[in-house]
Amino acid sequence: MGYCPVPTMMRTALLLTLLLAALPATAQSGASRKARARAVKVAVLPFQAVSADVPSRAGLRATARLASEIHVTEGLALAEPPPPSTDTPPPPEPLTVAREAMKEATAAREARDFARADAALTRALDAYAAGAARLSDASELADAYALRAAVRYATGRDDEAAASLTHALAVAPGRSVPLASTSPLFAKTVERVRASRQSQPRGGVRFESVPPGLAVTLDGHPLGTAPVRVTEVPPGAHLWRAVLPSGEAVGGVVEVTSDQQAVVKVRPAGTGPDAALALALAGNRLDSAALEAASALGRAAGASLVVLGTVSRTGPGLALDAFVLAPGDTSPRRLPRLSVDADLLESGAPLRGWAATLAAKGVEAGTTESLPAEPAADVDFAALPMQVTYPTSEEHTPAAAPPATTPAPDRKPLAPNRKPLVRP
Repeated sequence: MGYCPVPTMMRTALLLTLLLAALPATAQSGASRKARARAVKVAVLPFQAVSADVPSRAGLRATARLASEIHVTEGLALAEPPPPSTDTPPPPEPLTVAREAMKEATAAREARDFARADAALTRALDAYAAGAARLSDASELADAYALRAAVRYATGRDDEAAASLTHALAVAPGRSVPLASTSPLFAKTVERVRASRQSQPRGGVRFESVPPGLAVTLDGHPLGTAPVRVTEVPPGAHLWRAVLPSGEAVGGVVEVTSDQQAVVKVRPAGTGPDAALALALAGNRLDSAALEAASALGRAAGASLVVLGTVSRTGPGLALDAFVLAPGDTSPRRLPRLSVDADLLESGAPLRGWAATLAAKGVEAGTTESLPAEPAADVDFAALPMQVTYPTSEEHTPAAAPPATTPAPDRKPLAPNRKPLVRP
C-alpha cells in the first residue's frame, strides 16, 4: 500500500517535464511565424535555356533548386503564384475537340447538311493543328482533309476541294484515301489530284527556332537542327514537330505551295505574361516588355522581389545568369554569374550564395543593367541555316483503295461552275 503513490508522482513529474519542454517549442513556433511574416517574399520565375545544347529540363531544375534555397534562407520566404481558379474548367485537349468535330462533320454530311459539315471540319482542322505535337497518326488529319474535299466537291467548290485533297495526300503520302471507296467519282478524282500533285513543282520550308539549335522533324523525317531550310517539299500539308529544352513537345501543320518557301517558327507555346517572358529569355533577350511580364507575375505571387534568368552551356558545365527586380522596376539588376556542373548536382552552394546575398541586400544584390539586355552576353548564336532535301522515298505507289460499290464512270472531270453534286 505504501508504494502506490510513487507511480502517481512519477507520472505527474513526467507530465510536467513534457509540458515545460513544450513551452519553448511553442514560443519558438510563434517566433518562427513572426519571422516568416517579416521575411522578404521572393518569386523565382522559370529559368530558360538559351540554346539546344543545354541538357533537357536544366532550366526547370535550376529554378527548383534556387527556390529550395530561398525557402530555407533566414529572412526570405518563397512567394508562389496563386493556384488556378476552379471556377473555369480547363479547356479540352485539342485532339479531343478535333475528333468530336469529325464525328459531327461525318453525321452532317450523311444528313446532307453540307454547311454544318464544312464548319465542323474547319474546327477539326484547326484543332488538329493545335494538337499536332501529340498526333501520333497523320492519317487522322488526312481523313479530315479528305472529308472536307468531299463536302466541297458536293457543293460545287471544286478548286477548294482539290486543295483539301492535295493536303490529304501530302500529309499521309502513299496512303489510300478510305473515303474514295464510297463514291466511284470521288475515287477517280483522288487519282487525278494525286497525278497532278506529283507533276507540280515542289516548294520548301524554312525552320527557325527559339532557342536556336532545336532538332525538328517534318512528316516524321529528322531534318537536323534549326535554322534549317528544306527543299523539294511536295505541295500540300505537312506535320512538323520539335522538343523544347524544357521537355515540352511542340508541333503544327505547315502548308507548302509550289515554288514557294513557307516559314515555321518553333518557339515556346502559350499566352500571357509567363509565355511572353519565357519566349524573351529563351531568345536571350530581356526588354521592357519582358520586364513588365516579370513584374506582373511577381505581383500575382505577392512577391517583393522577383528573380529570373537563363541557362547556357559553358565548356563541360553550365552558366546561370540571373536578374533581380522589385515588381514595377524599369531596370533589372544582374546577379553574379554562376558556373555549375551540367547535372546541377553541386549547384547547392553557389545558389545558396545567391539566396544569402538576396537576404542581406535585397534588390541591391545586383548591378544595374540597361535594357534591352542579353542575359547570356558571351554566347554566340550566329548560325547559317543548313539546307536539306525532303526525302523522296515516301512517294511510293499507294495501296489500292477498296473497290467501289458500283462501276466508276469513265468520263472527264466536270467543268468549272458546274452544279453541286448531290452525292460526292
